[in-house]
Amino acid sequence: MEMVEEGYVDKIQKKKMKKQSMKGQITPLTGKNYKQLLSRVEARNAKLEQLREKDAGKARQVEEKMKWTNMLYKAEGIKIKDDENMLRTSLKNKEKRRAQRKKNWNQRSENIVEKMQQRQDKRRKNIQRRKQVKTEKKKDKARKKGRVLPEDLKKATV
Repeated sequence: MEMVEEGYVDKIQKKKMKKQSMKGQITPLTGKNYKQLLSRVEARNAKLEQLREKDAGKARQVEEKMKWTNMLYKAEGIKIKDDENMLRTSLKNKEKRRAQRKKNWNQRSENIVEKMQQRQDKRRKNIQRRKQVKTEKKKDKARKKGRVLPEDLKKATV
């Protein structure tokens, strides 16, 4: 019973710790999901622009607050990714890498299929050759015993 309660308390404590770790109700722009980060940065910039049009002082305060929170996150060792141009280039590079990997995978799968086909063809040819050799041996044995085969008759008439 006590274990369950401690686990429950831990969940509550975790939530509190998470709230405390978020500086100024701004979640840090971190992670590798560049598309999401870019959309968040663009949305933030759009909000700031709207705020600038309405109230320049308030916009300056919000900007200052964001700068300070980012500085605090950086001081903790968290990498903040809020540069739009860098995010765009990173996203483009990620997409290029993904496309390259896909291309390589397709090429590899095509090569595998091609090699399998070549092996099957080779196997088929070898089986046919063995079959032909076997029939030739049988015919030679039959000729040795003195039998006359239909193809021998055709050769004799021509």
